[in-house]
Amino acid sequence: MRLFDFLLVTLITATLAAVIVVFRDDAIPYPVDRPAALSSASRTPRPWAGILVHSTGAPRGSLRSLETAYAGRGGAPFHFVIGNGTETADGLVEEGPRWALQSRALNADMIEICLVGALDREKPTRKQQAALEALCARLCREKLIPASEVYGEGEKKKGVPCPGRFWDAQGTRAAVRSILAR
Repeated sequence: MRLFDFLLVTLITATLAAVIVVFRDDAIPYPVDRPAALSSASRTPRPWAGILVHSTGAPRGSLRSLETAYAGRGGAPFHFVIGNGTETADGLVEEGPRWALQSRALNADMIEICLVGALDREKPTRKQQAALEALCARLCREKLIPASEVYGEGEKKKGVPCPGRFWDAQGTRAAVRSILAR
């Protein structure tokens, strides 16, 4: 190989490497359900104070239907949605764009999980509850959140009947503590 060819190949390789390093985060197009204009600060890991559990208040739903319902307000205001078997599989955990971006949901310092269902009229399904407990335990472990910091929205906002009277906050915290102790 001649010296000129060697230098040309080296220059091209170095330029390509620089382009990949500089643009690695922005070169991949965002999925359709993510806002296009996102600051790099919103994509960095952040500390979380706790986990807040919500319900849709309706018997049917999914992350997709919540994204559609909240389209005018930036999409679904939750980090995760757990299906009840109506529009998605029972117990399926759907990760929303807010989690992927580590951006705030309804409450700036809380990870927010929404159970699909009208939990003021019925209990979450067994698979939903098991998925919630496993997800909360994983998040507690990864984000160093104590199990005592898992709340229903109504526990943090007095007078708000969410996630509903059929969701057992104390039982969920006890199950999360049990999983973490293993």
